[in-house]
Amino acid sequence: MQSTLDAASAFLLKHPSGDFARGDLVLAPVLPWLALLGLLLAAAAVVWVAVRGLRGTTPRDRVVLGGLRLAVFLLVGLCLLRPTLVLSRAIAQRNVLAIVYDDSRSMTVADQDGGTRLAAVQAAFGDSTTLLRDLAERFVVRGFRAGTATDPVASAQALTGTGSRSDLGAALATAREALADQPLAGIVLVSDGAQNGFGDLDEELGRLAARGIPVHTVGVGSAPFARDVGVDALQLPDEVLLGSEAPGALLLRTRGVAGRRVVITAEVGARLASIDTVLVPTDRDLLEVPLRLPATEPGTVPVTVTVQEVDGEATTLNNRTAGVLRVRAGPEKILYVEGEPRPELPFLRRAVARDSALQVVALIRSADGKYLRLGVDDSLELRDGFPVDRATLFRYRGVVLGSVEAGFFSGDQLRMLQAFVTERGGGLLALGGRDALGEGGYAGTPVGEALPLELDPQVAGNGDAAGATRLRVRPNAERGDAGFTDLGREGVSPWDSLPELTVVNAVGAPRAGAEVLLEGVAGGRSVPVLVSQRYGRGHTALFLPQDSWRWQMAADLPPDDRTHVAFWTRLLRAVVDGVPDQVALDAAPGLVAPGEPLQVRMRVADSTWRPRDDALVTVRVSPPDAPSFDLPLQGDLGAAGEFTATLTPTGLGPWRLEGEAIVGTDTLHAATLALVSADVQDPGSMERDDRTLAQIAARTGGRVYDIDALDRLPDEAALTTSGITARAATDLWDAPLVFLLFLLLLGADWFYRRMKGLA
Repeated sequence: MQSTLDAASAFLLKHPSGDFARGDLVLAPVLPWLALLGLLLAAAAVVWVAVRGLRGTTPRDRVVLGGLRLAVFLLVGLCLLRPTLVLSRAIAQRNVLAIVYDDSRSMTVADQDGGTRLAAVQAAFGDSTTLLRDLAERFVVRGFRAGTATDPVASAQALTGTGSRSDLGAALATAREALADQPLAGIVLVSDGAQNGFGDLDEELGRLAARGIPVHTVGVGSAPFARDVGVDALQLPDEVLLGSEAPGALLLRTRGVAGRRVVITAEVGARLASIDTVLVPTDRDLLEVPLRLPATEPGTVPVTVTVQEVDGEATTLNNRTAGVLRVRAGPEKILYVEGEPRPELPFLRRAVARDSALQVVALIRSADGKYLRLGVDDSLELRDGFPVDRATLFRYRGVVLGSVEAGFFSGDQLRMLQAFVTERGGGLLALGGRDALGEGGYAGTPVGEALPLELDPQVAGNGDAAGATRLRVRPNAERGDAGFTDLGREGVSPWDSLPELTVVNAVGAPRAGAEVLLEGVAGGRSVPVLVSQRYGRGHTALFLPQDSWRWQMAADLPPDDRTHVAFWTRLLRAVVDGVPDQVALDAAPGLVAPGEPLQVRMRVADSTWRPRDDALVTVRVSPPDAPSFDLPLQGDLGAAGEFTATLTPTGLGPWRLEGEAIVGTDTLHAATLALVSADVQDPGSMERDDRTLAQIAARTGGRVYDIDALDRLPDEAALTTSGITARAATDLWDAPLVFLLFLLLLGADWFYRRMKGLA
């Protein structure tokens, strides 16, 4: 459509429509303005006299004929005004034009006139083509290949279509920076528009627009496919605890397979993790498939997900994707605070005793000022009771509050617990009990504000005076199985066979953003039982029953039933899930192809979890087949306490990164692993993305072309304000449109007089 409009505009007005947006429309009258105004008034008077003297005409005839003749004089006046289009044009051979070729694997899809996209690009931009010769006459042409990384390339014939990603933002940035000291007239981006890299395309387009550098996009490929199942993205958690099932998600984009079943296989390391069969819905093209990936070995483990080929698919290149799962070995320390001895704690400790990734440290008040400590590392830990400073409390990754009243803590300790979640990023779990929640006086306190349920201040100090409510626990009907009890697995009882539990606390509605995971049913009404929410940098949860130990001791349950064990293992793992370390080292993406850059980021905080920009940081890189070396990091001005660097690994295998941070008198360490593999796929949709291509051109003032229609590219690329340019003016008074308007007006006058029988 746009090409048709441009062709029509070029024929009628001597320029395509886009030139009028780029240039300046000015008037250069051949006579002074007063003279032109006088001529126009004289012409109007002549028309008025001539029309008034016509015989045998009606008033309507005089109006029509007068209007047509006046329009002719106005058109003559417009020509005398001499409208001119002034355009900025690049001076020949004084400017550079960058051509960025997409060299990712998506370019090997065979959907371009019976051949591959890559073949179409090489045919259009080959060394001997008319297009490249015309461009070379006007510009110094510089080529770049955008695949795993962006590198200079001599010609399109050197493209291989083996790049692991399509990072258009990084490719444009590399081309701009490489030619920063040269007059850059513009950039031609030859791509299918797929964008699945880690560069910030929007930010780079802003930089190009600010510098006035246009990006002309050349679309390759077809859109949409008739039939295809492609991996759009693989979502994995940043880190999981050893022995957990990592919650992941696979985003599938489907075409023409609605109502059919597809088979999805997931592998973690060398082990087959799952085989799922999914029914493709009929009402949408984007499908999210949940994944449960077992974390059975510590460290950085590759994850591969494959979608079985569907008959008639346009391509299978996007049926496979990979990522990495970072698994913490633990143990993760959780501080459990209990105001009185009660069965819940010993049963909880027994439930997680065999989990080597969890360490529950218990502080139980046995009398005023007297405490029983369980699970401590040494005789000094918690010797004086609950921590009174941030550094001591923040050593734990999670806190569980049992039946202990708010008055047990000082005001500073309550605020410190809130900061433990909001600033340290820890997990806080509150349990029900006669001295817990609202009954314990937490309403209106910093801890009460952090909990995911509203607390009633009117019940403070009432204990269980209102009586206990027995209810049967089940997953939230709107959410489904909360995943805390491994339902359906051997040794775990179904929900409806578990004993009822007791609730003695009065609570309000869930807060905005809170998620009800489990609910209890009593007397036909449902009560939130397990609720969680994000809060600051961390998360909080509330488990309302006071006697989950009944799930272990009920006489009608099998002796080897593991429901209680599975529930508390899952719940406590959720409490410490995603809790950050004092020093964290990350290399993203964790799985790359040789030559693909890694973004290395190190976050440093002190013992009170305040970011430290003054830390002395170093990272030691150990390649699999070369000597170790130090990677220098620079402070990130946009993020406090963070340091960044770019690493481009080449050798295949695991690359180990070991970070060291000196904060005051403390020396802290962190480590991570990046995997370099030749089998990294180009994830995401492989259809041509016209929307992205149009956005790139529109944001930067460029044009959109099809690979089969590039005749006007050399001329239009020369119309730029970037680089070394000269301004050229083109008269528009002699445009074919003006001549056609003259013929139309004079012909209309003749036809009307002929129709009315006038002279």
